[in-house]
Amino acid sequence: MTEGDYYARQARHAPGDPFANAADAAHERQVAAAIERCWQCQLHAFAPYAALDWFATRDDMLRAVIECKARSHAHDRYPTVFLNVRKWLALQLAAIGLGVPAMFVVKFTDTVLWTPVGVEMGAVEIGGCARIVKSHADIEPVIEVPIEQMRALDGGER
Repeated sequence: MTEGDYYARQARHAPGDPFANAADAAHERQVAAAIERCWQCQLHAFAPYAALDWFATRDDMLRAVIECKARSHAHDRYPTVFLNVRKWLALQLAAIGLGVPAMFVVKFTDTVLWTPVGVEMGAVEIGGCARIVKSHADIEPVIEVPIEQMRALDGGER
């Protein structure tokens, strides 16, 4: 193996990756397992730092692209949940380019809700956290997705 051999390299991640922690990973695994069970598909993670979280396959065919968010409160605490415009743009582009639906899935403390991502999703606002939590660029345009338009992942009550 030569020093510049692309296939022999070690994968490296930035130390202290500010975009994910152990709790985030655990939530994603829980949601991924629930989606796979409910939608009878297999989820595959996009590469680290990709614009979207997952793509879904069934019968070895691409079926959907998915963005997932985990919230630390019950689904009925606020009337909306934020979807970053940059994520919405990536979902729209992937859906159009790949010819599959785009889904936005949110894990709340009491349920998992989802909605197909369309052109009209909700009001666009400037949102984010003024205190740096994950990123220096946390304040950005967001879509306020109405909770009432979301469906329960398991098909039950919200």
